[in-house]
Amino acid sequence: MGGLMITIDRKHLALMMECGYILVGLQRFPQAREVFEGIAAMAAESEVPIVAIGSVSFCEGKFKEAVRHYEKALKMNPQSPFARAYLGEALFFLGETDRAIQELTAAAQADAQGKAGGFAKALLDAIAQGFTPRMVSGVEDMEQLQRPNAGKETSHVS
Repeated sequence: MGGLMITIDRKHLALMMECGYILVGLQRFPQAREVFEGIAAMAAESEVPIVAIGSVSFCEGKFKEAVRHYEKALKMNPQSPFARAYLGEALFFLGETDRAIQELTAAAQADAQGKAGGFAKALLDAIAQGFTPRMVSGVEDMEQLQRPNAGKETSHVS
């Protein structure tokens, strides 16, 4: 049995996306993820909600998970400057600066006058001026989430 296809007006999808971004702004990440996952189910042809799910992971400090979402979005739409710009950002925060610069440059060129391109250019400029992820408050805490056994207590028996 095939899945039910739901047709939703683009302006309603945009409104739902905005609701998800509000939840991200409120740091209500599980709820934001649910909103974006629901939108992804309704708009299966669009990479945009997948990028938004990646953004939730990024905000949670789960950079590797964010990269997986952005790469999935790029498989759906290899021309997406939106997915490429945010992939570059996540790669940068993972310390993969060379690859990050490649992705950001591609996004900036593909969307020279748009928001994704503007974001990519701004991050490229910041990198060129010496910006590092460690300059962002809380990145050290986020990096711990990337490590195996992060946050797990170990007991030592003598």
